[in-house]
Amino acid sequence: MQTRVPTPCVGLCSTTYGDSVCRGCKRFAHEIVDWNRYDNQQKSAVLSRLTQLMLGVVSRYVLVTDAQLLQNVLDSHSLRYRRDQPPECWAYDLFRQTRGQFARLADLGLSKNSEAEALSYSEIWNAMNSEYLAVSEGHYERYFRQPLAFD
Repeated sequence: MQTRVPTPCVGLCSTTYGDSVCRGCKRFAHEIVDWNRYDNQQKSAVLSRLTQLMLGVVSRYVLVTDAQLLQNVLDSHSLRYRRDQPPECWAYDLFRQTRGQFARLADLGLSKNSEAEALSYSEIWNAMNSEYLAVSEGHYERYFRQPLAFD
């Protein structure tokens, strides 16, 4: 039996408003439209790209100091995250669902990286979300937008 690859959808789709990259899950519009037609290998490739982009962003702002504590917090508060992803992705999911509204990172198994030291938790969330969208849009532009050629 083949394992089902879960959708990365977070229920905040902006592609219906004309965005090429969803502001919620950061997939490309055509990936959202074609998701149910993709085989598991295609779905896994999309998830792998999203994970790698997310890891690059999160690691600039937050360090996971205790993955088990982070997982326990997510579970105890019934927050959605993918157990098969690295803990840094769980941290992103925590920030996404709380918008950085929590008391202390240390209580969550997290700490700020030096780049984020002067930022509030909500500012960290805004920075991570904006940067993740920007790198996703950059990836889309690089691979799917071709410059016009003039003769």
